[in-house]
Amino acid sequence: MSDDALRPPPRELPERQRQALHRAERLCWWTLLWMSLVSALMFAAMGGSQAMKTALVEDLLSLVPAIAFLVASRFRRKGVDAEYITGRERAFDINFLISAVALAGVGLALVYDGLHTLLTATRPVVGSIVVAGHVIWQGWVMIAALAVSAVPPIILGRKKLKLARQLSLKPLHTDADMGKADWMTALAGIAGVAGIGFGLWWADAVAALVIAGSILHDGASNLRGAVRDLHDARPQELERDAPDPLPDRLCAEISALPWMDGCAVRLHEEGFHLSGIVLLHNRTLTAAQVEEVRAIAQALDWRLDQIDVSIRTSDQP
Repeated sequence: MSDDALRPPPRELPERQRQALHRAERLCWWTLLWMSLVSALMFAAMGGSQAMKTALVEDLLSLVPAIAFLVASRFRRKGVDAEYITGRERAFDINFLISAVALAGVGLALVYDGLHTLLTATRPVVGSIVVAGHVIWQGWVMIAALAVSAVPPIILGRKKLKLARQLSLKPLHTDADMGKADWMTALAGIAGVAGIGFGLWWADAVAALVIAGSILHDGASNLRGAVRDLHDARPQELERDAPDPLPDRLCAEISALPWMDGCAVRLHEEGFHLSGIVLLHNRTLTAAQVEEVRAIAQALDWRLDQIDVSIRTSDQP
């Protein structure tokens, strides 16, 4: 039997985090419902506006992270078996990568489409429609649809952000940030449609480029983060603006042991958890000392999981 097969299964989430995960799943289902309705509204109102078409694509793309999250959560619940001997904790990392690739690819295509529209001077056509016997400019309908489209993602994004902090889950945090920033997409689309009304045909294409650029930026930054996590790089905080303080906390707790000569930790992210190795400077270790170190790791934070303990040799960095 291999050493990996002897490793204990991943730690179960604490009750508070389990409840937060269930709430996150429900929010993803609500995201699918509301953003599907918003996408239908945008499709019905978009007319010939390039900015509206790009905003519609972004609304459709917002379904991808929610779907990927639900699939990853279901896959993770299957736990340990003969094929996945250490569990399925990295399901959310793969979910993050899928969402990032989708965003980056579509964002790149939309930037190209927006540039082509602008450089070829393709003028959008926004006509009039009859509502209750009154003829009105279709642009007003577009502006109303754009304003409505910003509301659900902002509300859902704020709720997801709170849960992402409880779960320390970067894919959910990124999804929440994208939702909260959706008002910028709506504002750019409204500016583009208003520009058409003032006879500025290029305003629509510029607005589409702004929205496409935002999608591409989100996709590229998420892709960089997803690849970094899958390469087991040093853990970062949710906002990815600083290293995660948990490895240093763990090292400080272990170094405080009276028999300890010093230590170093090498941790990486696996979904909710941090796993890795604790390297001790001691030349010899008893079984009781190894268990004491592992007990400290288990008690310090619910995110610490699969912590191996070994002696640090002179040739290790």
